[in-house]
Amino acid sequence: MFEITHEEENTESRLGKLTLPKSSITLETPCFICSTQRGFVRHLTPDNLLNIPDIELLSINLPQIIYKPGLTTLKRFNKYCQEKESSIEIKEKENQKEKDQEIGKEKEKTNKKEQEKENESNLKIGEEKGIEIEIEDENDNNKQNQIKDGLKRYYGIGSKHALFLKIRNSEFAGFYYPSTDEKIACCSSEGTKIFITPSQYMEFASEINPDITVSPAIEVVGNNKRDKIEKQVKRSLKWLNLAISKKTARTGSLFAVLYAIEDPKIRNKYLDQLLKIVKNGKVDGFLFGCLFLNESRIERKKRISEITELLPKELPRSIVGDATLSQILDCVEKGIDLINSSFPLKLTELNLVLNYQNPLQNLRSENKNKNQKKNKNEDIEIENENENENKKQFEPLLMNLRNIKYEDDNKPFVVGCQCFACKNHTRQYVYHLISVREMTAMILMNLHNIYQYSLFFKDMRWAIKNNKFIQFKEAIETLEKSNLK
Repeated sequence: MFEITHEEENTESRLGKLTLPKSSITLETPCFICSTQRGFVRHLTPDNLLNIPDIELLSINLPQIIYKPGLTTLKRFNKYCQEKESSIEIKEKENQKEKDQEIGKEKEKTNKKEQEKENESNLKIGEEKGIEIEIEDENDNNKQNQIKDGLKRYYGIGSKHALFLKIRNSEFAGFYYPSTDEKIACCSSEGTKIFITPSQYMEFASEINPDITVSPAIEVVGNNKRDKIEKQVKRSLKWLNLAISKKTARTGSLFAVLYAIEDPKIRNKYLDQLLKIVKNGKVDGFLFGCLFLNESRIERKKRISEITELLPKELPRSIVGDATLSQILDCVEKGIDLINSSFPLKLTELNLVLNYQNPLQNLRSENKNKNQKKNKNEDIEIENENENENKKQFEPLLMNLRNIKYEDDNKPFVVGCQCFACKNHTRQYVYHLISVREMTAMILMNLHNIYQYSLFFKDMRWAIKNNKFIQFKEAIETLEKSNLK
């Protein structure tokens, strides 16, 4: 399922391939898990996502779909889909029988003909059979790519995207409701309290039919007392065993929750018990919890590094949080493979556009120009190019299109960007849409921000592959600092 293809020399960052057989998708890690609300990326439709590269994994928060569509609606929908498919299969079998009968009649006619014509007729029948066989194989492949049931078919998401189901709502990560021994308290999209049992969670997972399911767990907050944290950790281990017992092909791969608690004693106890369960081979990956809850950047990196040292390398590691570009690089530097973030959406709702300027141009030019600095004229040209690129780096990383200076700006969001918004619209047009409160502005900005975010991950993978992760991280940090000036 997960294969490490390259490990960076100077850091713990790594490249890998995560295969999801249910959706027949292979993800290149580190990659971005796009956050959704009720199964949809906010302000976008499933058709819009097809135009954005490297966005193949969508996170589903269970509290957002408990009421709409709900468990009963999903069960009825799945039952309808199964009955419809069974009726289609019966019709196909009947059609095949009719075709076989027709072919048999044609064979009888050919046998009555003269021996000289038999060879020609057999060749024609052989060609016709060959064409029929090819058509049947194409239909079989299309059937495998089609979604039979589950939340993807209910929402019309499509076969090019996979689902990552979890109980934590990343938009309300700071909220905390106390749970009981039998029920998990979570926060809905409206901010209300919802109770759900672990068995109900796994029942939802079987009806949703995701590619990855995160084990049921409690949102542990480090400000609680030690006794409460220990109780919460014990409950999560108990519920993990229950999830393993109810794991099926429909629930997909199972990711266990790792608590990056501030107290190292409780954290190590939990890890020891968790790793015993992992040795049985029934856990397919990990999700880091208790992070991005107002802890410092140094503390976050320390906790991640202490935990990843004890984890098996062959299992993927994921994390949830509204991380900035530099914060994502901190996590990847310590061995994180999947990042579930709603950072592009947060920017969109603040009328901010991500102006990600590719810092790899300087790094790639260094590789090309290592053996080409022979003449003085070439040296002068290279210095001029570097000066122009350094000037570009001082452009703001985040542009507020509500600013009046963009009222007459006919440039795209980012010059050279290949997203739909930059190809077809300008800053001036989106400024007008924002000023009149037109919802099209949010659609265009979110399309652009997610596209730029995906380019950031693509460049990150290139930097890891070429052992230039530290230089890439330094370049990103300078871009963020220039935005503050």
